[in-house]
Amino acid sequence: MSAVRGMLARPDYLIPLTAAERQFRDHYYGLNSAALLEDLFFDALGNYVRQVDPGSQLTRPPTGQKGWDYAFDGLQISHKVSQSLSEIAALWDATKRGVERWSFDDPIVYVLGSNTPSTSLLVELDRATSLKCRAVADLGRPYVANGKTLLVVRWPGDGSQPQLLDIVPTETGQTVEDALPFSRVWEHVAANVAAGRGADEVDVVATSRGCPPLLVETLRMDGLPVPIDLSATFRGGVYLFPRELLQDLSVTTNNRAILIPKETIKELLSEASIRGLFAPLPLWYWVYAQERPPDMYSAQRAEYDTRFSARGNIDRA
Repeated sequence: MSAVRGMLARPDYLIPLTAAERQFRDHYYGLNSAALLEDLFFDALGNYVRQVDPGSQLTRPPTGQKGWDYAFDGLQISHKVSQSLSEIAALWDATKRGVERWSFDDPIVYVLGSNTPSTSLLVELDRATSLKCRAVADLGRPYVANGKTLLVVRWPGDGSQPQLLDIVPTETGQTVEDALPFSRVWEHVAANVAAGRGADEVDVVATSRGCPPLLVETLRMDGLPVPIDLSATFRGGVYLFPRELLQDLSVTTNNRAILIPKETIKELLSEASIRGLFAPLPLWYWVYAQERPPDMYSAQRAEYDTRFSARGNIDRA
Protein backbone atom coordinates (compact mmCIF):
# COMPACT_ATOMS: atom_id res chain seq x y z
CA MET A 1 0.00 0.00 0.00
CA SER A 2 2.95 2.30 0.55
CA ALA A 3 3.89 1.82 -3.10
CA VAL A 4 0.30 2.34 -4.28
CA ARG A 5 -0.05 5.52 -2.21
CA GLY A 6 3.26 6.81 -3.54
CA MET A 7 2.17 6.15 -7.12
CA LEU A 8 -1.25 7.81 -6.82
CA ALA A 9 0.31 10.80 -5.05
CA ARG A 10 2.05 11.67 -8.32
CA PRO A 11 -0.06 13.41 -10.99
CA ASP A 12 1.86 11.72 -13.82
CA TYR A 13 0.39 8.40 -12.61
CA LEU A 14 -2.90 9.55 -11.10
CA ILE A 15 -4.26 11.38 -14.14
CA PRO A 16 -3.56 8.65 -16.74
CA LEU A 17 -5.08 6.02 -14.44
CA THR A 18 -8.09 8.27 -13.81
CA ALA A 19 -8.66 8.88 -17.52
CA ALA A 20 -8.52 5.14 -18.18
CA GLU A 21 -11.21 4.47 -15.55
CA ARG A 22 -13.65 6.20 -17.88
CA GLN A 23 -12.17 5.62 -21.34
CA PHE A 24 -11.69 1.87 -20.96
CA ARG A 25 -15.20 1.37 -19.60
CA ASP A 26 -16.68 3.54 -22.34
CA HIS A 27 -15.15 1.51 -25.14
CA TYR A 28 -14.74 -2.06 -23.90
CA TYR A 29 -17.21 -4.66 -22.61
CA GLY A 30 -17.28 -5.09 -18.81
CA LEU A 31 -14.85 -7.97 -18.27
CA ASN A 32 -12.53 -6.72 -21.01
CA SER A 33 -12.38 -3.23 -19.49
CA ALA A 34 -11.69 -4.73 -16.05
CA ALA A 35 -8.84 -6.81 -17.47
CA LEU A 36 -7.35 -3.79 -19.23
CA LEU A 37 -7.64 -1.64 -16.11
CA GLU A 38 -5.83 -4.36 -14.17
CA ASP A 39 -3.07 -4.51 -16.80
CA LEU A 40 -2.70 -0.73 -16.78
CA PHE A 41 -2.52 -0.68 -12.96
CA PHE A 42 0.17 -3.36 -13.01
CA ASP A 43 2.19 -1.56 -15.71
CA ALA A 44 1.90 1.80 -13.92
CA LEU A 45 2.87 0.34 -10.55
CA GLY A 46 5.77 -1.50 -12.15
CA ASN A 47 6.98 1.70 -13.81
CA TYR A 48 6.70 3.59 -10.52
CA VAL A 49 8.55 0.91 -8.52
CA ARG A 50 11.38 0.77 -11.06
CA GLN A 51 11.83 4.53 -10.70
CA VAL A 52 11.70 4.91 -6.93
CA ASP A 53 12.46 1.49 -5.47
CA PRO A 54 14.29 -0.64 -8.04
CA GLY A 55 15.11 -3.20 -5.35
CA SER A 56 11.47 -4.25 -5.14
CA GLN A 57 10.13 -6.90 -7.50
CA LEU A 58 6.73 -6.81 -9.18
CA THR A 59 6.04 -9.98 -11.15
CA ARG A 60 3.24 -11.74 -13.01
CA PRO A 61 2.39 -15.45 -12.60
CA PRO A 62 3.18 -17.89 -15.42
CA THR A 63 0.70 -17.79 -18.29
CA GLY A 64 -2.43 -19.77 -17.53
CA GLN A 65 -1.89 -19.98 -13.78
CA LYS A 66 -4.99 -19.10 -11.78
CA GLY A 67 -5.54 -17.72 -8.31
CA TRP A 68 -3.34 -14.62 -8.17
CA ASP A 69 -2.64 -11.75 -10.58
CA TYR A 70 0.76 -10.36 -9.55
CA ALA A 71 3.29 -10.52 -6.74
CA PHE A 72 5.01 -7.66 -4.90
CA ASP A 73 8.28 -8.79 -3.33
CA GLY A 74 6.90 -12.31 -3.25
CA LEU A 75 3.50 -11.35 -1.80
CA GLN A 76 0.97 -12.87 -4.19
CA ILE A 77 -2.04 -10.61 -4.78
CA SER A 78 -5.42 -11.02 -6.44
CA HIS A 79 -6.63 -7.84 -8.21
CA LYS A 80 -10.32 -6.91 -8.44
CA VAL A 81 -11.86 -3.92 -10.23
CA SER A 82 -15.38 -2.56 -9.69
CA GLN A 83 -16.97 0.61 -11.07
CA SER A 84 -19.39 0.66 -8.12
CA LEU A 85 -19.73 -1.48 -5.03
CA SER A 86 -20.85 -4.98 -6.02
CA GLU A 87 -20.14 -8.63 -5.32
CA ILE A 88 -16.81 -10.03 -6.50
CA ALA A 89 -16.06 -13.42 -8.00
CA ALA A 90 -14.28 -15.92 -5.80
CA LEU A 91 -14.15 -18.39 -8.70
CA TRP A 92 -15.33 -18.18 -12.30
CA ASP A 93 -16.74 -21.69 -12.44
CA ALA A 94 -20.48 -22.32 -12.73
CA THR A 95 -20.09 -26.10 -12.52
CA LYS A 96 -19.32 -26.19 -8.79
CA ARG A 97 -22.43 -26.86 -6.76
CA GLY A 98 -23.23 -26.68 -3.06
CA VAL A 99 -20.42 -24.26 -2.19
CA GLU A 100 -21.50 -22.12 0.77
CA ARG A 101 -18.18 -20.91 2.27
CA TRP A 102 -14.96 -19.72 0.65
CA SER A 103 -11.41 -18.89 1.77
CA PHE A 104 -8.94 -16.99 -0.39
CA ASP A 105 -5.31 -18.03 -0.62
CA ASP A 106 -4.06 -14.48 -1.29
CA PRO A 107 -4.87 -10.91 -0.23
CA ILE A 108 -6.97 -8.80 -2.62
CA VAL A 109 -6.31 -5.35 -4.04
CA TYR A 110 -9.79 -3.95 -4.70
CA VAL A 111 -10.20 -0.84 -6.86
CA LEU A 112 -13.54 0.87 -6.25
CA GLY A 113 -14.08 3.22 -9.18
CA SER A 114 -16.41 5.76 -7.54
CA ASN A 115 -17.80 7.02 -4.26
CA THR A 116 -20.61 4.61 -3.35
CA PRO A 117 -23.44 5.51 -3.15
CA SER A 118 -22.66 8.56 -5.27
CA THR A 119 -25.18 10.63 -3.28
CA SER A 120 -23.63 9.80 0.11
CA LEU A 121 -20.98 12.54 -0.06
CA LEU A 122 -21.46 15.07 2.74
CA VAL A 123 -19.55 18.32 3.26
CA GLU A 124 -19.99 20.01 6.64
CA LEU A 125 -18.79 23.61 6.50
CA ASP A 126 -19.68 24.28 10.13
CA ARG A 127 -22.10 22.98 12.73
CA ALA A 128 -25.01 24.70 11.04
CA THR A 129 -24.20 24.08 7.38
CA SER A 130 -24.10 20.64 5.76
CA LEU A 131 -24.10 20.20 1.99
CA LYS A 132 -25.10 17.02 0.19
CA CYS A 133 -22.65 16.66 -2.68
CA ARG A 134 -21.50 14.29 -5.35
CA ALA A 135 -18.22 14.04 -7.22
CA VAL A 136 -18.22 15.97 -10.50
CA ALA A 137 -17.41 12.70 -12.27
CA ASP A 138 -20.84 11.45 -11.16
CA LEU A 139 -22.69 14.30 -12.87
CA GLY A 140 -22.48 12.38 -16.15
CA ARG A 141 -21.45 13.60 -19.55
CA PRO A 142 -21.44 16.25 -20.88
CA TYR A 143 -20.80 17.26 -17.23
CA VAL A 144 -23.26 20.15 -17.17
CA ALA A 145 -23.09 22.03 -13.87
CA ASN A 146 -26.59 23.54 -14.25
CA GLY A 147 -26.24 26.16 -11.55
CA LYS A 148 -24.63 23.86 -8.99
CA THR A 149 -21.83 25.11 -6.76
CA LEU A 150 -18.47 23.43 -7.36
CA LEU A 151 -16.15 22.89 -4.42
CA VAL A 152 -12.46 22.12 -4.81
CA VAL A 153 -11.43 20.23 -1.68
CA ARG A 154 -8.38 18.67 -0.14
CA TRP A 155 -9.45 15.25 1.15
CA PRO A 156 -6.50 13.26 2.52
CA GLY A 157 -6.75 9.49 2.54
CA ASP A 158 -5.16 9.15 5.98
CA GLY A 159 -8.09 10.60 7.91
CA SER A 160 -6.49 13.99 8.58
CA GLN A 161 -8.47 17.25 8.36
CA PRO A 162 -10.14 17.94 4.98
CA GLN A 163 -10.06 21.50 3.68
CA LEU A 164 -12.11 23.66 1.33
CA LEU A 165 -9.78 25.18 -1.27
CA ASP A 166 -12.05 26.89 -3.79
CA ILE A 167 -15.73 27.73 -4.40
CA VAL A 168 -17.01 28.08 -7.97
CA PRO A 169 -20.63 29.11 -8.67
CA THR A 170 -22.08 28.08 -12.02
CA GLU A 171 -24.92 29.13 -14.30
CA THR A 172 -27.76 27.07 -15.71
CA GLY A 173 -26.57 25.12 -18.75
CA GLN A 174 -22.90 25.85 -18.06
CA THR A 175 -20.49 22.92 -18.21
CA VAL A 176 -18.12 22.11 -15.38
CA GLU A 177 -15.11 22.67 -17.64
CA ASP A 178 -16.28 26.15 -18.64
CA ALA A 179 -16.96 27.16 -15.04
CA LEU A 180 -13.85 25.49 -13.65
CA PRO A 181 -11.04 25.32 -16.24
CA PHE A 182 -8.43 22.60 -15.80
CA SER A 183 -5.77 25.25 -15.06
CA ARG A 184 -7.70 26.39 -11.98
CA VAL A 185 -7.88 22.87 -10.54
CA TRP A 186 -4.26 22.25 -11.48
CA GLU A 187 -3.14 25.23 -9.37
CA HIS A 188 -4.45 23.41 -6.30
CA VAL A 189 -2.97 20.07 -7.35
CA ALA A 190 0.43 21.65 -8.03
CA ALA A 191 0.38 23.52 -4.71
CA ASN A 192 -0.46 20.32 -2.86
CA VAL A 193 2.39 18.43 -4.54
CA ALA A 194 4.81 21.32 -3.94
CA ALA A 195 3.91 21.15 -0.24
CA GLY A 196 4.93 17.48 -0.18
CA ARG A 197 1.40 16.12 -0.25
CA GLY A 198 -0.30 13.88 -2.78
CA ALA A 199 -2.06 14.83 -6.01
CA ASP A 200 -4.72 12.30 -5.02
CA GLU A 201 -5.78 14.48 -2.07
CA VAL A 202 -7.46 17.06 -4.33
CA ASP A 203 -11.01 16.43 -5.51
CA VAL A 204 -13.90 18.40 -6.99
CA VAL A 205 -17.48 17.94 -5.78
CA ALA A 206 -20.78 19.57 -6.69
CA THR A 207 -23.73 20.63 -4.56
CA SER A 208 -27.13 22.03 -5.50
CA ARG A 209 -26.95 24.50 -2.62
CA GLY A 210 -24.98 27.69 -2.47
CA CYS A 211 -22.29 28.33 0.14
CA PRO A 212 -22.75 31.00 2.81
CA PRO A 213 -21.73 34.39 1.32
CA LEU A 214 -19.48 35.13 4.28
CA LEU A 215 -17.54 31.90 3.69
CA VAL A 216 -17.20 32.68 -0.01
CA GLU A 217 -15.90 36.16 0.75
CA THR A 218 -13.52 34.90 3.45
CA LEU A 219 -12.03 32.30 1.11
CA ARG A 220 -11.71 34.86 -1.68
CA MET A 221 -10.07 37.51 0.52
CA ASP A 222 -7.77 35.34 2.62
CA GLY A 223 -6.94 32.71 0.03
CA LEU A 224 -6.38 30.23 2.85
CA PRO A 225 -7.95 26.75 3.02
CA VAL A 226 -10.99 26.43 5.30
CA PRO A 227 -11.21 23.34 7.56
CA ILE A 228 -14.32 21.25 6.84
CA ASP A 229 -15.68 17.77 7.50
CA LEU A 230 -16.02 15.52 4.47
CA SER A 231 -17.34 11.98 4.34
CA ALA A 232 -18.76 9.31 2.05
CA THR A 233 -20.21 5.90 2.86
CA PHE A 234 -17.53 4.23 0.74
CA ARG A 235 -14.91 6.38 -0.92
CA GLY A 236 -13.55 5.53 -4.36
CA GLY A 237 -9.98 4.32 -4.32
CA VAL A 238 -7.64 1.36 -3.86
CA TYR A 239 -8.25 -0.96 -0.90
CA LEU A 240 -6.18 -3.89 0.34
CA PHE A 241 -8.04 -6.81 1.92
CA PRO A 242 -5.56 -8.84 4.04
CA ARG A 243 -5.67 -12.60 3.72
CA GLU A 244 -6.86 -13.08 7.31
CA LEU A 245 -10.07 -11.18 6.50
CA LEU A 246 -10.78 -13.45 3.54
CA GLN A 247 -11.23 -16.75 5.33
CA ASP A 248 -14.45 -18.78 5.61
CA LEU A 249 -16.62 -16.18 3.88
CA SER A 250 -20.24 -16.83 3.03
CA VAL A 251 -20.76 -17.05 -0.76
CA THR A 252 -23.57 -17.07 -3.29
CA THR A 253 -23.62 -18.49 -6.83
CA ASN A 254 -25.06 -17.59 -10.20
CA ASN A 255 -24.79 -19.17 -13.64
CA ARG A 256 -21.21 -17.91 -14.08
CA ALA A 257 -19.36 -17.81 -10.78
CA ILE A 258 -19.10 -18.23 -7.03
CA LEU A 259 -19.53 -14.76 -5.54
CA ILE A 260 -18.68 -12.87 -2.38
CA PRO A 261 -21.89 -10.90 -1.65
CA LYS A 262 -22.10 -7.13 -1.53
CA GLU A 263 -22.71 -6.98 2.23
CA THR A 264 -19.44 -8.83 2.86
CA ILE A 265 -17.61 -6.44 0.52
CA LYS A 266 -18.95 -3.52 2.57
CA GLU A 267 -17.52 -5.08 5.73
CA LEU A 268 -14.15 -5.60 4.02
CA LEU A 269 -14.06 -2.01 2.77
CA SER A 270 -14.81 -0.69 6.24
CA GLU A 271 -12.13 -2.85 7.86
CA ALA A 272 -9.52 -1.90 5.24
CA SER A 273 -10.29 1.79 5.87
CA ILE A 274 -9.93 1.33 9.63
CA ARG A 275 -6.56 -0.37 9.15
CA GLY A 276 -5.31 2.39 6.84
CA LEU A 277 -5.11 0.03 3.86
CA PHE A 278 -6.55 2.57 1.45
CA ALA A 279 -5.44 5.15 -1.12
CA PRO A 280 -7.93 7.57 -2.73
CA LEU A 281 -8.50 7.61 -6.49
CA PRO A 282 -10.41 10.86 -7.22
CA LEU A 283 -11.98 10.99 -10.68
CA TRP A 284 -12.38 14.74 -11.23
CA TYR A 285 -10.17 14.51 -14.32
CA TRP A 286 -13.00 12.74 -16.15
CA VAL A 287 -14.44 16.19 -16.81
CA TYR A 288 -11.36 17.08 -18.87
CA ALA A 289 -10.38 13.69 -20.36
CA GLN A 290 -10.64 13.30 -24.11
CA GLU A 291 -13.58 11.45 -25.59
CA ARG A 292 -11.54 8.74 -27.28
CA PRO A 293 -10.88 5.04 -27.00
CA PRO A 294 -7.44 3.93 -25.80
CA ASP A 295 -5.22 3.47 -28.86
CA MET A 296 -3.20 0.32 -28.29
CA TYR A 297 -2.17 0.13 -31.94
CA SER A 298 -0.23 3.40 -31.82
CA ALA A 299 1.83 2.15 -28.89
CA GLN A 300 2.66 -1.05 -30.79
CA ARG A 301 3.34 0.91 -33.99
CA ALA A 302 5.87 3.20 -32.26
CA GLU A 303 8.70 0.62 -32.38
CA TYR A 304 8.11 0.02 -36.09
CA ASP A 305 8.15 3.76 -36.84
CA THR A 306 11.34 4.24 -34.82
CA ARG A 307 13.19 1.85 -37.13
CA PHE A 308 12.67 4.24 -40.04
CA SER A 309 13.03 7.54 -38.15
CA ALA A 310 16.07 9.80 -38.10
CA ARG A 311 16.58 8.92 -34.44
CA GLY A 312 16.47 5.22 -35.24
CA ASN A 313 19.03 5.61 -38.03
CA ILE A 314 21.37 7.52 -35.69
CA ASP A 315 21.06 4.82 -33.04
CA ARG A 316 21.86 2.08 -35.55
CA ALA A 317 24.79 4.06 -36.96
